[in-house]
Amino acid sequence: MGVVLIDVKKIRPLRNLVLRPNLPIETTFYDLDFHIDTIHLAFINNNRVVSIGTFYPENDLELKSKNGFRLRGMATHPDFIRNSYASKLMNESIKLLQDKKCDVIWCNARLIAIDFYKSLGFLTIGPEFNIKDIGPHYKMYKKLN
Repeated sequence: MGVVLIDVKKIRPLRNLVLRPNLPIETTFYDLDFHIDTIHLAFINNNRVVSIGTFYPENDLELKSKNGFRLRGMATHPDFIRNSYASKLMNESIKLLQDKKCDVIWCNARLIAIDFYKSLGFLTIGPEFNIKDIGPHYKMYKKLN
């Protein structure tokens, strides 16, 4: 089926499985999940949600964004990694965000995801930092115009 816009309720189980294992499902609720401009995307394969990402408006002072969007909750089901689903989802998200005149997309990337984001043209900024109960991260970004 490919990349589709999806309701946040349908992506929370995968957020929980991959990003918050052994933590309550409530830890997968993000403040801006229901913001009018938030975009929830999923790659659907055989009617199954296999890769997800949430994008919402949030400027970053360090990046001096004027119409920035933050990526959160990027995850691919362990049974479907290395199948390009996440890359296809990200490429579609970039098109959607460009239509919204987004100037910068940014995220806090886990160490395991750094090479993935670099392959999409993201750059790191700042030092490594730790997010409690989750682990070390780098801030990464990609300018869209």
